[in-house]
Amino acid sequence: MDKEKRKQLIATAKARGYADMAHPRVLVTRQEFFDGNDDEGSIGCNLNDHPGVAAFDDAFRQIEDMDGVADVYFAITEIDETYDSIWPFTDTAYIVTRLAPSAFESVLRPLEPDEIAAGVESFANPPGIPAGYQLVRIWWD
Repeated sequence: MDKEKRKQLIATAKARGYADMAHPRVLVTRQEFFDGNDDEGSIGCNLNDHPGVAAFDDAFRQIEDMDGVADVYFAITEIDETYDSIWPFTDTAYIVTRLAPSAFESVLRPLEPDEIAAGVESFANPPGIPAGYQLVRIWWD
């Protein structure tokens, strides 16, 4: 884990409105979330056979490169500053897209999300959503 990048991510989340797991949630980009992150507890921590942080990053890179995808974000659910070995945690990714949620099932299947669905939520730093696009929510319980 890159501890400087961890500190930078925490500072970014706080600057965007993160306030101790309170709603509304704060969004960070795929790159911000994964750059320097090797903590399997940061995403998909409920999986019995975790595929590794790199597998999550690779899948969401593929999604970012798909036609009809504008952006990919991760909602910071929890920041634990007690230990510097714990990366900020997310349980939800959001895709800004004009594609149906089902378009992402094959790429995400190895990551075993509990839900892939369209949905609107409130965020401390809402993403720009172009006309004709929607948010697709990917959630791990």
